[in-house]
Amino acid sequence: MNPYLLALAVFWGVWLLVPILVDGVSMGLGLVGAVISRWLSRRQSLELDFYPSVSIIIPVHNSADTLRDCLESLEQQTYPLHLMQIILINNGSTDNSQQVFMDFQATSRLNLYWHSIQVAGKSWALNAGIHLAEGQYVFNIDSDVILHPTTIERSVAHFERDPSLGAITGFIEILPEDNDHPFWFQQILNCEYLEYLTVFGVGRSYQSLFRSIYTLSGAFTAFRREALAATLLYNAETVSEDTDLTFQLYERTPSFRVSNFPDVRVFVQPITSLSALYSQRVRWQRGQLEVSALHRNLIRKRARNLLGFSPARTLLVDHTLAFPRLVWMFFLPVLMTFGYSLTLLLTAYILMYLFYLSVEAAWAVAAYAFADTSTRAYVRRIWPTIFLMPLYRMMIFFFRFSGFLITLTEPGTWRITSPIWQIQAGLMDLNLRLRIFLRSLRRQER
Repeated sequence: MNPYLLALAVFWGVWLLVPILVDGVSMGLGLVGAVISRWLSRRQSLELDFYPSVSIIIPVHNSADTLRDCLESLEQQTYPLHLMQIILINNGSTDNSQQVFMDFQATSRLNLYWHSIQVAGKSWALNAGIHLAEGQYVFNIDSDVILHPTTIERSVAHFERDPSLGAITGFIEILPEDNDHPFWFQQILNCEYLEYLTVFGVGRSYQSLFRSIYTLSGAFTAFRREALAATLLYNAETVSEDTDLTFQLYERTPSFRVSNFPDVRVFVQPITSLSALYSQRVRWQRGQLEVSALHRNLIRKRARNLLGFSPARTLLVDHTLAFPRLVWMFFLPVLMTFGYSLTLLLTAYILMYLFYLSVEAAWAVAAYAFADTSTRAYVRRIWPTIFLMPLYRMMIFFFRFSGFLITLTEPGTWRITSPIWQIQAGLMDLNLRLRIFLRSLRRQER
């Protein structure tokens, strides 16, 4: 074979075919799974003949700014309010969260209960609430989420229709943000909105169909009481307690299913800063690794099985293949020293960008087709953002890779210091040390 053709085949095969095989196949399976999942859900009747009691647990930690909106969304539920037990667990708040609760409780029709615990940590708050819960179904929601009016009713309807359901999560959608942000940060917010729309509108539908939900959303999760009672509840030893509980459900309740339903809609607040986004993704990545290490029996399940839960398959894509991606990003320019032309390398980058742009566009179109009128209207407003999505995904990749490295070198904490702040702190420390050094020199000269 011609050496030139062989070298060309190796070049394009390594740099283009590998990403296409990994991400292209995932895209195709995701789209097919989403279509089938939506088709099946439309054939199912969700009319309730019986309304069981439900318990809703809300951990509260300095939530004064968002708590009232969360409670108001509960009061607007179509589910009978007298059957909803709402338990708020104060977890070391230092603001006026309790006053916000008391002001709302004074005029509310909801069955509201406020409890405080001394131990810090979301896991402890959730576990305390679970022990106080009396409902047949237990909901855990964050204090900054807003529920669609039909969220509780549709969740219960899914449980009542399918006795094999042990836990469910819903369509987590970012609340549109129209504040006066800098242009660059508004683009990040738009990218985050599209990311959630495609992940929960397409990706989770595929995972649900193939029974491979990796983690239940920490913002909103609903449990059948029997399934939750079979677990050890939330684990305070990891920063990703929701992922750990998901793994426990697979291990301890194999007769129950974990599923996602796009008609169960939940709205969450957007990120407040780039540092907050970095901290969030590092924490998620660290939690994924920590939980995987705690559940080694699940890791041994074969990754090639498409049906069923296989953490090894997720780890293969997120971690094992992360290093080839990193090499691809940084090593490609080095090829110029081996005689590859700049034109060829730029062509490779452009083709890769176009490929990932097509992936984002396909997922966005599918999510748009499944969305409601208000979501479609907002997507039409921000549609040019789709051209930034490949760059946004690359940024998120580096954040997650940072989480992988931090997991290997640093103890787990809920709050992660951003690298930008670390650089600023380092420069400030260097400036201070230089000043001290110069002062000492001046004193010696005198």
